[in-house]
Amino acid sequence: MASGGAYIYHGFWINWSHGRVLGSTITLSNRDGSFLTAFLALFVAVAGSQLWRILSFTLHQARASRDSRDGLHHQQQAILRNTGSAIGAAYEFTRLVIPWWKHTTHSFWRSLPLVLLALLNLAFFGAAGILSAEVTRAAGNETLVMSPNCGTWGIQSNSKIRRVAGFQSKVLNDTITAANYARACYGNTGNVLQCNSYMKQQIPWKTNVNATCPFKSGTCLGTNTAAYEMDTGPIDSHEMLGINAPQEDRITYRKVTTCAPLHTAGFVQLENYTAENQQGVPGDQFQRFYYGPVVNVSNETFFYNTHAYIDNFGYDLYEIQWLGGSDTSSNAWLPTAALNRTDADITLLFLAQNSITYQAPCDDPMFSAHDAYNTSSTVFYRSDRFVNVMGCIDQHQYCNPNALGQDYACTELSSSGGAGFAIPHLRANNVQLLTASRLAVYISALTTYGSVYGRGASALRASETVYNKDQAPLPNNQWQIESSSWFATSLAKLQRTAVEYATGPDFLPDGTVVVKPQDAISRAMCRAQKVRDTGANTSFSVLGVALIIALGGVIILTNMILEPVVGWIQKRANRGDHCRLQWALDEKLQLQRVAYEEAGIGKWQGLMNTVPVTARGEAFGLAAGRDGKIDPRRGVVHARSESSSGKFENDGLLEEEKGIRGQTREIEIGAHHLHSS
Repeated sequence: MASGGAYIYHGFWINWSHGRVLGSTITLSNRDGSFLTAFLALFVAVAGSQLWRILSFTLHQARASRDSRDGLHHQQQAILRNTGSAIGAAYEFTRLVIPWWKHTTHSFWRSLPLVLLALLNLAFFGAAGILSAEVTRAAGNETLVMSPNCGTWGIQSNSKIRRVAGFQSKVLNDTITAANYARACYGNTGNVLQCNSYMKQQIPWKTNVNATCPFKSGTCLGTNTAAYEMDTGPIDSHEMLGINAPQEDRITYRKVTTCAPLHTAGFVQLENYTAENQQGVPGDQFQRFYYGPVVNVSNETFFYNTHAYIDNFGYDLYEIQWLGGSDTSSNAWLPTAALNRTDADITLLFLAQNSITYQAPCDDPMFSAHDAYNTSSTVFYRSDRFVNVMGCIDQHQYCNPNALGQDYACTELSSSGGAGFAIPHLRANNVQLLTASRLAVYISALTTYGSVYGRGASALRASETVYNKDQAPLPNNQWQIESSSWFATSLAKLQRTAVEYATGPDFLPDGTVVVKPQDAISRAMCRAQKVRDTGANTSFSVLGVALIIALGGVIILTNMILEPVVGWIQKRANRGDHCRLQWALDEKLQLQRVAYEEAGIGKWQGLMNTVPVTARGEAFGLAAGRDGKIDPRRGVVHARSESSSGKFENDGLLEEEKGIRGQTREIEIGAHHLHSS
């Protein structure tokens, strides 16, 4: 991830992968996200308890009857009325079974449905509480990245040396970073931490090992259909590159690269050292390759001193390019007629194997080695030619995926410059045109040349299996492996380019600056770059959170108004008075009132209210100095009246300090029927 002030946006945003409604997202830090997750789980639990209260009220009212019922029925009604949680109700209903086993019929079967209903409510909302965390999974692991340094990079310095050095350093750094990413993540199915930097781990492509030679017939080695083609197909700016936009504002980009080893016959000359050319030393020989002149330098494209073959050098890779459709001021090389393409960018690669020895013969046309020589115990092989040459063309295309089938829906498959110049003619809106133009700024760096520029032999996958100039056996299609590696590097660089616009360049050498966007659409793109979250943030689906709060709120509100509304309806309709009466009398505070009244304690008011009260200032309890005992056979409370100077002894009896016992009196509490018949 780029530095320089880049950060993950926290707040509300729309992930257009899922549309305006389903894609509405809230991203928070893990700390804040854990609070919201805990709140949602708690809220769901509260809603579950409120739903149980609704079920309890409904059942109680449905079971209320003017007819006489046994004690089990009334105790079940009391549990429905007073137990606020499903788990508590399930426990209380279960407790009734055994005591009533011999005193009524079917106590188990009469309690079982109530137990199951309570457990079902408990299980449902317990699962809902756990699944409430799924609102984070619904939102996915995508986040927005932003930075105050949003923009592209450019060259700015009064010194030409600094401008050139800054450009080369920036380009080389980007290429090495992309190559390392491609090496680790392209073709790797494992969940490597390094591979979570972009929206997609890799951009896929298709290959054709029998593609037509991209140059004049007879120029490529082998048959005219032995070239190697790599085609990405349409790369969606939103899905693949993470430029967050609704469907109507997206564009696609396509890259096609075709490579083939080239004949050197007719393009190379062997020359001896002369004092005039001042190259090498007397006795040296040179191979000079004429695939087109290097502008203002020489008529030859590349030359090689054959003495390097024995100078203990490793691989050497030299590259040069032609940007198709551009004039000589934009190119350092003018390809010969056999290679010239105006509709493509051309990269020419010269590979010198030098003193590399091979452990086994190699039939690959770029690494061909069959010249055997013996050591004391081993046979090694040397390269068949001093230099092998390969040519690649890169073509690019932009499309409006919403206008396919219409005129100007796509640019022609062309060079980076040709495709870029055609963008204004696309049938597209302003956002699409600016998105395509934003990519086009860097497309010329995504050529094969851009993947190897300045890297030398380190750009070769074959170098990874060289030990002290000793090359491990190579497959016969090593040149295709190298081509795929360079292609992958260019695609990783494309992914990096998209993200780096929003984060700002993470590497700005001397002579380079950030070029910030000037128009409103480009500035909006600074807030529209998606990346995959690395685990430091949590995203929530707004729809999921809203549904949890809305449904839970409806349940809670329903429970708050259900009882008074139903009571009001019963009064107005003059029906169900017995239901309302039983609901009031089964309330725990009313049951307490009845018990106290039977004991002659307190003067109570509000006999039909949820909370009965006594007269203002009235205080009561078991009289001071009483020690109540219950006779389970008679339902009688025995108490002993004592003076205020009494104290409790270890035997539990209250005695006066002088040993005088108070007078004992007996209060009989008769059974009180709570429900009128």
